[in-house]
Amino acid sequence: MKAVQILLSTYNGEAFLREQLDSLLLQTYKPVHIFVRDDGSTDQTREILEQYREQHENIEVVFEKNIGVIPSFLELLQQASDQAGYLAFCDQDDYWHADKIEKAVQKLDTVDSAIPAMYCSRVELVNGELAHIGMYPLHKRGPAFENAVVQNIATGCTIVMNQAARRLLLQHVPDASKVIMHDWWFYLVVSAFGTVIYDPESSMLYRQHAANTVGADHTLIGRWVTRFQRYIKKKQYKFITNQNKEFMRLYGDKLDQEKKGVLTRFLQSRSSLWGRIQYFMFSDTYRQSWNENIICRLVLLLNMV
Repeated sequence: MKAVQILLSTYNGEAFLREQLDSLLLQTYKPVHIFVRDDGSTDQTREILEQYREQHENIEVVFEKNIGVIPSFLELLQQASDQAGYLAFCDQDDYWHADKIEKAVQKLDTVDSAIPAMYCSRVELVNGELAHIGMYPLHKRGPAFENAVVQNIATGCTIVMNQAARRLLLQHVPDASKVIMHDWWFYLVVSAFGTVIYDPESSMLYRQHAANTVGADHTLIGRWVTRFQRYIKKKQYKFITNQNKEFMRLYGDKLDQEKKGVLTRFLQSRSSLWGRIQYFMFSDTYRQSWNENIICRLVLLLNMV
């Protein structure tokens, strides 16, 4: 069986870290190695990690200075083992079902190991006590580069990738300030050159609490409010544009003609009113739902960010 290395970034995660580590140790798939990079925690996270490292030989921990969540996961990707068959990304505050890794490996084993491949899945939303809140929206249209340009459906804590995907991502390490989140960057790159598998079933509990770096709204009104906030107040379209510019800079010369055209048309759409009108009418990128598509295109058309 191919070994799986779980890559966990921690930062002041004492509240829920033990539960998460316990769920990783209960995985039915073997062998699993857990590699933790602590991003300069100042609470009891370090003591918890040292305790688990002493008790479990398959846990490795490095304590490093604080650099932030995106650089921390990019650093983990670089430091990951070349010998592991698959690499799984993990947050500090969730809870994995025992078959999470097993299900991902079953899907990834269907792909030639020479092809960059990445698995991601739907998640179940829970509160701080792991009580059910709801399900993350189902992405019925599925993964594609045309989707990755404007939307991320690969929640980081669900991602499992093969070594070919890791090698692809390490060809060019992006400027972290241009990346919205590490998981979106992974989705964008792998969808451009490899295979992304989206599992409509959840195998983990995605905890929603005040300290989340990124959370998820689960009510209809909440999701609409969040969408407008992200586009207008948080200038999400500007960040999406910057991320795609960075991707074009690093990987543009390797894209096939069709995908390069998709990316070029998106980047050029903001240059003029006519360009925005054309993109509103004939965009070849898409978000997973019709209402998100409308919001996305309207914001661009009105040049609101």
